[in-house]
Amino acid sequence: MAKQKRATATIKIAYREEVDLIAWWNSVPRGTRNAVIKDLMRDYIDHNQSGYRLIYPRNMPQPFNRGRFTQICCDAAQIRTALMDLLGYVGRVIQQVVVTGGVPPNSRSPNGDVVIQGADADVI
Repeated sequence: MAKQKRATATIKIAYREEVDLIAWWNSVPRGTRNAVIKDLMRDYIDHNQSGYRLIYPRNMPQPFNRGRFTQICCDAAQIRTALMDLLGYVGRVIQQVVVTGGVPPNSRSPNGDVVIQGADADVI
């Protein structure tokens, strides 16, 4: 009987970093490991619609994502603007307190909400 062509898959597992994988591998009974790995690979293929979802190793730098970087820059700019607005608002409130000795009865917060006198009496 002629031997079938076959491929061999090999992985390298580091004893210090991947103890969980080694423990799992050792828990799989000898003689069934080949079938277990094939089942895992088939489940992966089924889960990813017969395609391959690129997975980068944890110790490898991730590729630059221009869209994500742009979104982070926009978010940071909005946070900076909000903090600057808050700084100006707090400065005006402190100046008003110094000048009048209290907060005017119809004060408004930066978002336009009315500030209720005595609402923050329990806040230190």
